[in-house]
Amino acid sequence: MPLSLLAIIAVLGLVATLGSLNQGVKTQIYRSNNNQLSFLIAYSAFSRVCAKTHSFSWANRPFLTEPYTETKVALQGGHYDLLVEDTVGKDHQADVYIRTHLAGISRVYFWRIRFNEDLLDISNSIIVELYATPDVIDYPTVNGSRTIAGKVDNILVKRAANQKKSNQMAVELVQGNNIQSVVQKLNGRVPEDFQQNWPVSSVEEAMDNKNPVEPADLAPPLVEEKPSATGPGPTSAGNTYTSMTGNQIDELSAKLIKASDELVDATDKAWNEIDANGIDGLDAAQDYWQKAAEAKSETYSTLGSLVTESKIGIGEAPSAEAQTAMEEMVSQTVVAGMSGIAEAIVRSFKSIDTDNHQYLNSLPDSTAVQGLLDDWKAAAEWTQQDLDKLTGLASDISGYSKAPEVAQAMADALTSVNASLKIINAAVAAAEARLAELLGQEAAAADNTQP
Repeated sequence: MPLSLLAIIAVLGLVATLGSLNQGVKTQIYRSNNNQLSFLIAYSAFSRVCAKTHSFSWANRPFLTEPYTETKVALQGGHYDLLVEDTVGKDHQADVYIRTHLAGISRVYFWRIRFNEDLLDISNSIIVELYATPDVIDYPTVNGSRTIAGKVDNILVKRAANQKKSNQMAVELVQGNNIQSVVQKLNGRVPEDFQQNWPVSSVEEAMDNKNPVEPADLAPPLVEEKPSATGPGPTSAGNTYTSMTGNQIDELSAKLIKASDELVDATDKAWNEIDANGIDGLDAAQDYWQKAAEAKSETYSTLGSLVTESKIGIGEAPSAEAQTAMEEMVSQTVVAGMSGIAEAIVRSFKSIDTDNHQYLNSLPDSTAVQGLLDDWKAAAEWTQQDLDKLTGLASDISGYSKAPEVAQAMADALTSVNASLKIINAAVAAAEARLAELLGQEAAAADNTQP
């Protein structure tokens, strides 16, 4: 028994050790891949900046009058923020700040570039003066401090001072007439004379007769080892970050517009079946109404997610201009979804006769009227719920910047739903009055038939 216990403990220790080592390897692979792909994202954004500056010339550069910014642009499974501005106190120089976000990890990259306007040199018009990887907290806002720029200025001053010493040393080395004098000036160790022929070891001789080894075929990386993965368990570092104009918002916007269009289309087709075929078209209309209900649920769900995501992105906007642009984009998309819901509601009540209630009065007895009344009450209830939801969404984006036509479209959507609610409430009141009338007539007829 003691030997068995010791064996079990040894095996458990071995398993725990191997598990820890395996976790460490996965973490290293994850972070290395994430670091490499983050740099590629940043360098791609930097190349775009250089291309724009080169294409439009320095006099027409995008950051001529104010810093040029891009916010959460999706790229290679992640996204990046960008800020470019003229270097303070330097002509034809610019500072490029790029912050990448990939799989929950943020990194900042910095380039200081110099633009060469020599007409005889069109192949190398942009020169990198310095590249650095500062801390994430050093990424600036438009009106914020420039801690990175100050550090870069100090580095360049020190580099210039060192360059003078290097140039002077180069002149002295060129004048040297032998290798030993060059090594001595560089404060290096002068090698001793080497003339003896040492014998070749048997191991090296054996290697000469061996065939070269073919490189092994490596399997593709696992899903959890890809740079866009969330990382290997709790050891992954970084902060969660939600995309604004990247994957999240773009996908939600497209999803919202699609669901809203499907809602309007299915509702319209359902009522067209009823208008064309009457009771005979009820089965086909039910299928369309089911699709409309699913599309409406999807529209509301996406609207809520879009508003939530937008508040996060707007709060992290690098400038007032970027914040305004985000608000206008989101409000336009949200109002488009609200308008789709309102259009479907208006279409549902378009066939209700609000003048003389001819269909209501054509029903033969109180049972038929009661059935219609129940349907109209249910319609009035969900219409009131729709109005409350749409009013809540309008309140959520009330402070957003929006174009006048977008604000008017939002007001029109709420007005049309409110008008539809009045129509169905009036229909419910008419049905209740008709039901009371028929119940009275049926009661009187029953009294007359009694002996």
